[in-house]
Amino acid sequence: MVRTALRIRSRGAALVLAMLIAAFAAVVAVAVAAEQQRWFSDVANRRDQVQAQALALAGIQWARQILQDDARSGTIDHLGEAWAFPLPRTPLENGSIEGSIEDAQGRFNIGNLVKVDALGKEERARLGRLFAARGITPRMFDAIMASVMEPAVPAIESTKSIGAAPPVALPPNLRPVRWAELSAARGVNARDVTQLTPFVVALPNTTVLNVNTARPEVLAAAITGLTGDGLVALVAERARKPYATLADFRARLPEGASVPDETTLGVASSYFLVSVRARQGDTVAQARALLRRDGREWPLVVWQTLE
Repeated sequence: MVRTALRIRSRGAALVLAMLIAAFAAVVAVAVAAEQQRWFSDVANRRDQVQAQALALAGIQWARQILQDDARSGTIDHLGEAWAFPLPRTPLENGSIEGSIEDAQGRFNIGNLVKVDALGKEERARLGRLFAARGITPRMFDAIMASVMEPAVPAIESTKSIGAAPPVALPPNLRPVRWAELSAARGVNARDVTQLTPFVVALPNTTVLNVNTARPEVLAAAITGLTGDGLVALVAERARKPYATLADFRARLPEGASVPDETTLGVASSYFLVSVRARQGDTVAQARALLRRDGREWPLVVWQTLE
């Protein structure tokens, strides 16, 4: 009887042990499967990320090709050319790509602010008028001037003395490379920087403003007496027929509008901003670049970001 009871207990313990081992094995199998699934998911996400980034960078090359082809077709740049039309979202296998090219010389160039010649003087006046029109305080202008001028100089030009000669400028390699960098400058309001982004750019060289591509707000700040119906008429006129020369532009200005200094304007451009957005699966990559086109040569990449 005692032996039988012990035998039954042993069998019960063995059964419980076997059940515990089976349960443990099941837990391990589930954990391994889950980890393996996570690994497969990570690999797939990484693959999609690499492919999305590759597509975005390929879009920059597409923009370079478009701009080089455009240089062969004419000597002026306007909004009716192929580069000015955005690439709509184009479906691809497991993703899509879209992009746009913008004439950077259709914006005010803060790289012009440091010049002591007519170009620098006019750019400071234009920027002051733009700030006033957008409701931005003169202190913001002072802070921007401080960020592109020699820090050791205590007196920074303000909008009240916009025609005065600026202090000694920083070397080009120490100036802001991108307009967005000014968000981190002392005294600069990041919200104002964002608001001004469509109208202002930082370029490595001094540039003229392209009257064929500038936004209406930029034209209003650049051309004396250009407001209201006159501004609407000018934009409509250039859409009908882009300006071939500055003389052509001057001849078709609305009544009451005048150009302070024609040497600060142009009808052709060398710098272009490119933005490309690519998607693969659930992963999105954004590439941005500033391109410089010199004649008919293959456009150069001045800077490029990939997010």
